Amino acid sequence: MIKFLLVCSLLFSVSYAKVPSLEEMIAQMIVIGFDGEKEGDKWVEQIAKDIRRQKIGGVILSQKNIQTISQLKKLTDYLKAQTPQTPLFVALEFDGSKSIHGFSTIPSARDMVEKNDVLEAESLYSKHAQELADAGINLNFAPTLDLQSEKKATQTYSSLEEVVTTYALMFINALKMKGVMPVVKYFPSAGENIWNDFSTEATLSSWRFEQLKPYYDLIAFGKMDAILISHAMCEALDEKNPMLFSSKVIEILLRQKMHFEGIVFANHLRTNSIANKIDFKQRIIRSINAGVDVFVFPNYFGDEASMPFTVQRIILEGVRKGELSQKRIELSYERIIKFKQKMAR
Repeated sequence: MIKFLLVCSLLFSVSYAKVPSLEEMIAQMIVIGFDGEKEGDKWVEQIAKDIRRQKIGGVILSQKNIQTISQLKKLTDYLKAQTPQTPLFVALEFDGSKSIHGFSTIPSARDMVEKNDVLEAESLYSKHAQELADAGINLNFAPTLDLQSEKKATQTYSSLEEVVTTYALMFINALKMKGVMPVVKYFPSAGENIWNDFSTEATLSSWRFEQLKPYYDLIAFGKMDAILISHAMCEALDEKNPMLFSSKVIEILLRQKMHFEGIVFANHLRTNSIANKIDFKQRIIRSINAGVDVFVFPNYFGDEASMPFTVQRIILEGVRKGELSQKRIELSYERIIKFKQKMAR
């Protein structure tokens, strides 16, 4: 009898569970940066209001938000407390190699391989992950899986895919052990954007399929839950579209052939790494149709309007006009919620 009542209670709660609106699903696709360091600051309060009203799914922090780890922890705790139900992305893009107030630095990816053995790397990554966790960070855009070219960017580990996988796996494991979810980057390769900080359009003129090996390995090991997509063009993968706008790259290569089931992030949508002839609306529409799930914007405003409002309006109008399907938004929402459930464990 008791078991029967419990089953009935469960069925009743499921039947009357709140179905998210289209606006609420879209909100989960938006991660936004802001000014301010503490509760009470003007833009911190604006972000807190957006979280409470379910207008955004997360925040991206930067140097402008950080003085010390303890200060940052108070800020992140305050923001996390505003979410009515779904956990909040509290993100940072930090591999430890550049100075940020309050955080220790660790060797760059290149120096980690050249100057530290595996045990030393493991220890350094563990310390770094602990500091992120202590500050309330639950999402980090790292490590970089690009294979090293002749120019040897500091963000890249090696030209050998086995070395990249080994060191990246140590970084990923360290983050996850401390409750920080890694977002590996830049699928499948950022090309020249590694050096120019996404300030120009990039083309992968000497594509190597070995570049996919670290991704294949991490997917096979069950260690890859999220990726940051590249903006570069690669005619070997798609003759017409950069990775960001390519369903051939995201849906066919990454999801169907490589069996990736996680979420795809996109950032730098307002930079010159994307052709100027493609306006902001089309950047959003084309990215979603290609398979992007979450957009990251470092600044709250763009073109004198709030980014959460602008992106929400673009996607809603896209669905209304048939440029986007609601099922496509629902699919991204399902992936995001699944990811956040892992993040909350």
